[in-house]
Amino acid sequence: MPAMKSIPFWVIGLFLPALAAHAQASLDCNTAKLADPANATYTIEGDAITLVNGARSQPAAPGSHTMHETRLIPGAQACGNFDGEPVVVSLLSDDPGGSGSFIYVAAVPRNGRSYPAALIGDRIVPKSVVVEHGQIVVTYLGRAGNAPMAAPPTQKLVRRFGLQHGHLLDQP
Repeated sequence: MPAMKSIPFWVIGLFLPALAAHAQASLDCNTAKLADPANATYTIEGDAITLVNGARSQPAAPGSHTMHETRLIPGAQACGNFDGEPVVVSLLSDDPGGSGSFIYVAAVPRNGRSYPAALIGDRIVPKSVVVEHGQIVVTYLGRAGNAPMAAPPTQKLVRRFGLQHGHLLDQP
């Protein structure tokens, strides 16, 4: 089995301390019967991706040695009631084999199949994910609009998502 790329240290190191806020959800994550995010099926850019033990790895193209890897970001989960249904919200890292590392947010109801994931950004630093007042709230460090991708992400950004017609959509 080919070696999997490790998640960049800054994603894990900066993300975990901020996740303490997820305890504010109105749903007891420890006792609720929720889907297992490490073994759920996610929809990313129209493709169904089933994680096994938190990861999926496959050739980026037929016969390619470059791997397309999708991983659950460790510790980047929250639970709560979203659109009237208990869900686990997860952040995923999708590395298609190029220079990008795309971070998505996905909500997984009890049936284990996510609503289509929403792109948060490329090479960003997630800080927290919570479910509050029926919305998913993702806080992260990104770049100013004119900053090059090589520049470290330093601008604190917050995006809120609601559910509309089965899709996660930005909310004001």
